[in-house]
Amino acid sequence: MKKTYTRFREGLMSTLEVPRDLALQEPLLTITGNRDLCIENYKSIQSYSQESIRILTRKGRIKICGKALRIQYYTSDEMGISGDLQEIIFEP
Repeated sequence: MKKTYTRFREGLMSTLEVPRDLALQEPLLTITGNRDLCIENYKSIQSYSQESIRILTRKGRIKICGKALRIQYYTSDEMGISGDLQEIIFEP
């Protein structure tokens, strides 16, 4: 039942030409070089240190690893991270 609903919703959003990240609230990551990262559509910050940041999204968790990581800003749906980004891991 859930698969049918998901396919229906995806088909409807495609027909209406609504961007996928907006319609399905999927996380959207924008990386600039290896120094800056912007994450949209996240739910909460699970853990935060200078070496790793773990973010909860509707589709799972995202773990950002690196050195001198800092959260530059965050709002209810967008977050900016800077530092020496080394690895981004998508966890189920």
